[in-house]
Amino acid sequence: MSSQGKFVPEFPKPFDFVPFAGKPARNGRPGHESFRIHDHFSGRLVYTLHVETPLHISSGNYALTDKDLGLTAKNVLRDVYRLQQNGQNLPAIPGSTLKGATRAVVEAVTASCIGVTRVDRRDLPDDLERPCRAPHLCPACALYGAMSRMARLSFSDAIFVTGDAGIVRMPALFRPRPEQGRAYRKGPRQFVGRKFYLHGRPTLPKEGHYLEVIRPGSQLRGMVDFTSLTEAELGLLFFALGLDNSFQLALGGGKPVAMGRVHLEPVELQLQQTASFTNYETDSGFLTDSSLHSAITHHLQQAESLILPAQQQKLREILNPQNPRPAATGTY
Repeated sequence: MSSQGKFVPEFPKPFDFVPFAGKPARNGRPGHESFRIHDHFSGRLVYTLHVETPLHISSGNYALTDKDLGLTAKNVLRDVYRLQQNGQNLPAIPGSTLKGATRAVVEAVTASCIGVTRVDRRDLPDDLERPCRAPHLCPACALYGAMSRMARLSFSDAIFVTGDAGIVRMPALFRPRPEQGRAYRKGPRQFVGRKFYLHGRPTLPKEGHYLEVIRPGSQLRGMVDFTSLTEAELGLLFFALGLDNSFQLALGGGKPVAMGRVHLEPVELQLQQTASFTNYETDSGFLTDSSLHSAITHHLQQAESLILPAQQQKLREILNPQNPRPAATGTY
């Protein structure tokens, strides 16, 4: 609190905005009932997900701690999402989490609509007030689905392979308040843009509630299936996954305190069209190593026809993994 009684936060806002692109580029697109072979790509990308900062995706359950965890008995603990595999209860990342994170990137860097929002749509800019309706879909809705149109992408859960889980403390955080926060808008119906949390250096708070996290250095394995994508759309998917290494995604809880930063490493690309492999000089049904990286580079170049340079640059600045910002430990 300042001397005039005005509230002054201890830390700057831990988020920034990618500016809106204006009117969505809505084109007539084939429905999910069509399957194009000769000029489109279908297949599967397998990746390894590397955890860079503590990652918490809640199971929705609460447990009481005991002395075996090194904590005072009977504290409430929020555990991570897990799956049963081969008799083991392994930490995992839901496919829906990865789908949502990558869709947010695609919406931000292309001329796309606002698919899901908590604010009153009447408060959005005129060009973005109306969501897409088939068959006239923006780039994001064409990939991730819209009313009466299935997505052409399917994200599996990413399953724990190696690493460790542990317990950290999460300080009290503020819920997003776009309806009243001055940081979100320049004036009536003038929202600044699409919100992303900045990366930074996590701290180890001594207060707050207990969370189970997947520790940095852990690895998980997941996959994305795609159907009937153009070259540019496949490249757009690769960009949204961060495969150009210009930014890293943030997943799960604790983003304001720099939690959840991950790095995806492509492992294998399977394309269903046999003729497609001749471009990458491979005799097998799978692209790996140099042929995989050549394919990714090619499709990323094709995606430039869909990606808006100004929005792309701003996103890279916000999601820069080298950001030295210390995580907030107080009000912001």
